[in-house]
Amino acid sequence: MTDAPIHFATAAAFRRWLRAHHATADHLIVRIAKAHALSSGIGYAEALDEALCVGWIDGVRRSLDADAYAIRFTPRRARSIWSLVNVAHVERLMAAGRMQPAGLAAFAARTPERTGIYSFEQEPGMLSSEELATFTKQRRAWKYFQEAAASYRRTSTHWVISAKRADTRARRLAELIACSDRHERIPSLRPTPRPAR
Repeated sequence: MTDAPIHFATAAAFRRWLRAHHATADHLIVRIAKAHALSSGIGYAEALDEALCVGWIDGVRRSLDADAYAIRFTPRRARSIWSLVNVAHVERLMAAGRMQPAGLAAFAARTPERTGIYSFEQEPGMLSSEELATFTKQRRAWKYFQEAAASYRRTSTHWVISAKRADTRARRLAELIACSDRHERIPSLRPTPRPAR
C-alpha cells in the first residue's frame, strides 16, 4: 500500500465517498481507528458495513500508529470468495434496508463453490455435548437460537468455539445464551441502526 490513507470522521462520510466513487474507483486506503480510539474516526465494523453495501470488500491492512491502522478497500471481483461472516453481515444489512444496488448485485453473483470455503468454515462448528446441554436447558434461548438464520448460528457458534482459552469460551457461551434469551444477536452480529438520510 503506497497511497496515503484517507481519514473519514464518520461512517456517513465514508458512505458518501463510496456512493459517489464505488463504480469508478479501483481501490481506497482508509484510516481505521482502533477500538480504544473510535472517537478519532471510523472503526472497522462500520467501515466494512459501508463497503459491503456497495459491493466492496476489505483487504490488506497495515499498522499506522498506536491509534489506527490502514485497510485497502476494493470492489469485489465477480469470482471472489465470500466468507460466511460476510454473508451474515450482508443478510443483516439487507434486513436493515441498507444494501445498495451494486452491493446486492455482488451478493447475488456469489456461487456456492466460492462461499464459506475458508478452512475454519469447512467443518461445521459444534458445541461440546456439555455446552449443548447447558444451552438447551435454557429453552427460551435455545428456541430463539434454533429459529435464527443458519449463517448466524454458524458464525456465533464459531465465535464461541474459536476461543483459545476455556474461560473465554465459557464466557462467550454464556453471552450467546444470555443474548438468545433476550432474543438478541451477539453484539458483533447485531444490526446497526439505519443511517439518517
